[in-house]
Amino acid sequence: MSLKLLTEVLSNLLKKASTVEYPKQPPLALQEHRGRHYPDLSKCIGCSLCALECPTNAIAMKSLPAKVKHNPRGMYPVVEYGKCVFCYRCVDVCPVKAYITTNYFENASDTLITSNELSLETLPKTENLKT
Repeated sequence: MSLKLLTEVLSNLLKKASTVEYPKQPPLALQEHRGRHYPDLSKCIGCSLCALECPTNAIAMKSLPAKVKHNPRGMYPVVEYGKCVFCYRCVDVCPVKAYITTNYFENASDTLITSNELSLETLPKTENLKT
């Protein structure tokens, strides 16, 4: 038993590494990779369907900092990426296809990462206010 284990260890020591040394060598993110996604507030109508459909409750509705004509409720979704499983149900269920999808996957952080800043940047410049 121990000879078999020793053989396995030695054979693996001589093989080339099967992983990359991240972050020294960044991995390639495929175009199809599901990364950060956020609502385009110039399209979002504030219907809350994305928040209702989210299986992990990673989406909360917040009040808009400015009035937007096409969003009568004055609400917009904020995705908390630490809770998100990137199933993209919110993207699929959106009736106006307001979600912008990316393949950005580096979400590890010791602080809370949300879509708030990304979403607010999509407001027209006259309405672009930070909360």
